[in-house]
Amino acid sequence: MTAAEPLLVTLLRHGDVDGRPFVFRGAADPPLAASGWTQMERAYARAAAPPPDRIATSPLARCRVFAEQAAARAGRAAIVASDLAEMRFGAWEELTADEARALDAVRYDAFRRDPRSATPPEGETYDAFAARVERVLRELCDGHAGHLLIVTHAGVMRVVLAQALGLAPAAIQRIALPAAATCRLSLLAGESPVVL
Repeated sequence: MTAAEPLLVTLLRHGDVDGRPFVFRGAADPPLAASGWTQMERAYARAAAPPPDRIATSPLARCRVFAEQAAARAGRAAIVASDLAEMRFGAWEELTADEARALDAVRYDAFRRDPRSATPPEGETYDAFAARVERVLRELCDGHAGHLLIVTHAGVMRVVLAQALGLAPAAIQRIALPAAATCRLSLLAGESPVVL
């Protein structure tokens, strides 16, 4: 997946956003809340050691605005990659779990058990989402060494971790990622990814 030298990949989830908490928030794009900025600054202070050689980001403002500012402070431009955006939840956007379940309990329960078995109404399939995340990660990583910081979303991070660890899609909801959560992978060509 990478050059002869290992690539350290740090994934950083966005912080709290303006708007209702605990909703399906995929394509919806509220800005970071003041608390979200504080969370991101604290997380970045830890995540930026060693300093990242490149910073990539979701195009959604809750990730992009922070990533662009962090990259500018480091004297570089952020890489904005549309495939790092969160899964699109269609009719469930901005709804709580209870509200989404009230629309169609059978579909909602199937989606929670295994996201491959059901798709949110007018939303993105899990397979399409996972394929675009895998594709962009490969594009960002192949042939590179050093440290890549990716500012993105919980869903993207879960897919990356599931792929790295060989987890079934049904297991991704067992990965807890609070606001401004970070995780790291070490990638070396010819070797399985190592989660740090």
